[in-house]
Amino acid sequence: MVSRAGMRRKGWPILLGLAAVVVVAGIVYSTCGRAAPSGSPDGKPDVPSAPGRPAAAAQLVAGSPDTIRLEPGAADSLHVQTVEVRPVTEPRTLELQGSLALDTDRLVRLHSRFAGEVIEVTEVPDEAATHRAGRSVLRPISFGDAVCRGQLLAVVWCKDLGEKKSELADALSQLHLGQEQLAKMSVASRDGAISDARVRLQERNVESDLTAVARAERTLRVWRLPESEIEAVRQEARLIRERKGKRDPEKEKNWARVEVAAPLDGTILEKNVSLGDIVDTTSDLFKVANVDTLTVWANAYEENLPALLDLPPEKARWTVRLGADRELPPLPGRIEKIGYVSDPAQHTVMVMGRVENPGRRLRAGQFITATVALPPSPHEAVVPAAAMVEDGHESVVFVAPDPRQPCYALRRVAVAWRSQKEVYLRCRLTPQETARGLKPLQPGSRVVASGAIELRSALADLAAKAGQ
Repeated sequence: MVSRAGMRRKGWPILLGLAAVVVVAGIVYSTCGRAAPSGSPDGKPDVPSAPGRPAAAAQLVAGSPDTIRLEPGAADSLHVQTVEVRPVTEPRTLELQGSLALDTDRLVRLHSRFAGEVIEVTEVPDEAATHRAGRSVLRPISFGDAVCRGQLLAVVWCKDLGEKKSELADALSQLHLGQEQLAKMSVASRDGAISDARVRLQERNVESDLTAVARAERTLRVWRLPESEIEAVRQEARLIRERKGKRDPEKEKNWARVEVAAPLDGTILEKNVSLGDIVDTTSDLFKVANVDTLTVWANAYEENLPALLDLPPEKARWTVRLGADRELPPLPGRIEKIGYVSDPAQHTVMVMGRVENPGRRLRAGQFITATVALPPSPHEAVVPAAAMVEDGHESVVFVAPDPRQPCYALRRVAVAWRSQKEVYLRCRLTPQETARGLKPLQPGSRVVASGAIELRSALADLAAKAGQ
């Protein structure tokens, strides 16, 4: 048997173990906080929370499943701070990313009206070769050369055009001879020298000649030959009659010439022709563009679209900044069109306009940033970006209905647009947004600017436990 003294000696370790348990329990109690009271002031039991979680010091407000109440001191531990919702008083700037492009209204692709052989390409002075040689040196016109409206660029030889012009000249000559003969036969018929049948036969021949002339002219007009060239053929036919049928070979030789001229002042961007090439009507011989003005293509997110659409015409302007040329100052431009199709991948809409190109330093295809100055909207309010809690489906903030009480209500809001540090909310909602549970946030309200994410997490935990 064990003596009483032995039992006391063996009982000391047990007592020491019990004391350690009591001390650890006290530390845990002081660290995790006391247990929540058995009932809330409204008579309903609170939802217990796991030790060490922020929800341990929070509870749902009865009748308001989206409102959370914090116990005294819990707001400080969660670093909850509120700020006042501000009205929009200052103009805001909207930056749109995009690129430059050629102005399609000042871009022309030159074709030959008729298929044929290139027999001439315009030559221009070669400044570099002239400087080296000390005399004037010419070279074929090429990429990058400036051209003027109406300047000849190339000549195509088309035998079909020459033949059709010759047909018109022959038809005009035949018509003239037939009309002269008909006039003589009419006089002879009145004198009884010839029969009326011969006169009617000649009249039919003249009608056939008129038809041949009309057919030849109609063909040339269908080929979009200028009236000046048709009139030149008529003039040559008259000269042939005056010369008693003698033709001018040099003029008839030029009838097969098809001149390709610049339709506007600009710069040659492409040249796809050389001397001796056989070309058809679909070949792009030259591409000429006026690069003094370029088109701006910028991308606007869908949430910024209403503000752009509401801009009055006199304020639909932007400044264009070229990212690759920091020394170039921002260039003013105009917003002319807003697209009607949204990109399904980026959810952006194309915004188009023009910008001047001083010194021709800008190039089509370069990336730009277009800055639009938007007037302040009376139907928007501003909150810090940290106040927003977003999960990809909805945007929410926590509102403090009474700044003297540690109660915070979740409110689903409609975002107008975002900047780097602030979020602009719409104070006017559509019926569809109201039906989805969104609520307007008016200036003067107070929202949680710090600790909003923790409040959302605590509210989700309490709502989940309340539903169990």
